[in-house]
Amino acid sequence: MYGQISLRHYEGLNGFGSAPAMDVAELQKALEAGYQVTAQTGGSALRVESLEASLKVVTYTNHHIKFWKKIPKSPAYSTVEEYNQLIDYGPTSYAFTQEGELPPSTDSNYARRTQLIKFMGTTREVTHPATLVHPAHGDVIALENQNGILWLLERTEQALYTADSSLAFDGEAEQWDGLDALIDATSFVDLEGQPLQEADIEEASNLIIEQYGYPTDLFLGTRNLSDLVKTMYPRERVAMPAPVNGVIGQSVMSMSTQAGTIEFNPSVFIRQLPVPPSSPTHANAPATPQAVTFGAIAGTDGDFNKNAVAGTSAYAYVCTSCNRFGESAMCPVVAANQNITQGEKDLLRHIPLVLTNAAVVGAFPVEYYRVYRTVAMAAAGAVPTAAASYSLIMQVPATLQTAGGVTNVNDVNFLLPFTSLAYMGELTPNVITFRQLAPMMRLDLAVLAPAYRWMILLYGTPILFAARKWLRMINIGRLT
Repeated sequence: MYGQISLRHYEGLNGFGSAPAMDVAELQKALEAGYQVTAQTGGSALRVESLEASLKVVTYTNHHIKFWKKIPKSPAYSTVEEYNQLIDYGPTSYAFTQEGELPPSTDSNYARRTQLIKFMGTTREVTHPATLVHPAHGDVIALENQNGILWLLERTEQALYTADSSLAFDGEAEQWDGLDALIDATSFVDLEGQPLQEADIEEASNLIIEQYGYPTDLFLGTRNLSDLVKTMYPRERVAMPAPVNGVIGQSVMSMSTQAGTIEFNPSVFIRQLPVPPSSPTHANAPATPQAVTFGAIAGTDGDFNKNAVAGTSAYAYVCTSCNRFGESAMCPVVAANQNITQGEKDLLRHIPLVLTNAAVVGAFPVEYYRVYRTVAMAAAGAVPTAAASYSLIMQVPATLQTAGGVTNVNDVNFLLPFTSLAYMGELTPNVITFRQLAPMMRLDLAVLAPAYRWMILLYGTPILFAARKWLRMINIGRLT
């Protein structure tokens, strides 16, 4: 039948697919490159590996470091840095006098402050044989030195925002004070869970003006800036006819306010308040606390009407133990939620919490606790058990380090779970600086084995001379 081809047409030919079995067997003896990467045999053992010459970085890079690059830096000459503040030019009073009368005597008000230098570092090590082989990505020591610098810069960047020396249990803390601790506690704009808007930035800039500051910069999360840009989409216009291969969308890098132009600095290190870890973050982290329990609702400093529906709301809590090494796993979830009624909200009640230390403390005791909470839930709701249901709302120093010791703290609903923060202020040397006892340096260690070891060190501390010329924007929600 015409138009159909079968193996019958190839009878007597030694073509592919119709060769005798002996010929096929000989063909299979040919060396094949294959795909094996382990236990390589045959032709695959002769295959040269093809490794990309350039190292592909899948984590943060120098480009992501924002605040450290911009903060003014100045030299320190002691481990205790002192500075004077001019608080005011004299008491508030009338300056008018009667003819020939001696004006009242007024004196300026000064204050001396101190800031302690803190120490940061990392140790890196490369064996001697590693320096003798042909490396895939250049000098191994130089590469590890660069990695150590970036590791230390990331810790520095994070600490410039969130470090808090008041969390030390007893004695001097190892960490300095970041913006969360340096900015005046009353200097904030509360978005109450709403996404960032232009009006919020304008309001924040005016608050800084009222404290005689001139805001220049806003450090915020990349998600928060993206949400701000999305609110501008409905107002975007395209000239008609639309250009060929035209570009749509907006990239907002600054904003004009009555206080002047404020530059936006989106940072990947400013993120939504974290959830608790499911396992210890370091081998020397404290033991997991036993539980978070509730005291009787009381006080007049709470604000539980914020970001909650009317009526009774329920909340669940967990906590972790922390020290300078790391953070423990979260404590077991209590079987019941804490309810707060609408009447208690209106009376500005807070929720007292009791944090109970581990039954066995271990060699590395707790220095402070991190408290995590759910969003407001219905009173009859089940208690969430997943770590992802909880978000950080506060950090408090431990009252006792003993086994079973308790620490009491009140939740006033200041920070809302699953929200973000932003920082605005005057980024000038007269307002803020990073005082360095020495710039970031490398210090080689003695060679005690066939390996090269060295430290990368940074000594310094941020100083905010005018605590009210910066502010925090808290409880920034996500655009839905």
